Amino acid sequence: MAEMTAKEYLNQTKSLDMLINAKQDELFALRIASTSVSSPVLGDKVKSGSTNSAMRIVDKIIALQETINEEIDRLVDLKAEMHEKISRVAVPVYVTLLTEKYINGLTFAQIAERLDVDDRTVYRWHGTALQIFRRENGML
Repeated sequence: MAEMTAKEYLNQTKSLDMLINAKQDELFALRIASTSVSSPVLGDKVKSGSTNSAMRIVDKIIALQETINEEIDRLVDLKAEMHEKISRVAVPVYVTLLTEKYINGLTFAQIAERLDVDDRTVYRWHGTALQIFRRENGML
């Protein structure tokens, strides 16, 4: 497997966060579906060994929730690892920029506003911050 570039490494949180959000949307849809499934009326004979559609949906909800929890755990661990690697960049404004961009998911425009600088400055700082990040973490 080829080694990741610094940008690919840092963009992992965005991809994982999007995956979690997609799965949470799916979970929401399953929960809605589970409320619309009618349960068997008392006295209806249910064959042993078969599961009704409500139980299948509940099983899917439980399995999906477990998967989402595992993905969230991975995201938390990845962000902690990234914090540690970003902290190796000795310039505080670069640490802030990388944290806001790759961990907090802000746009360059939002970062420029927060740092009270223009967009061009943020782009320039970003390039420099990535170079330092690569060097300090032995990445491509």
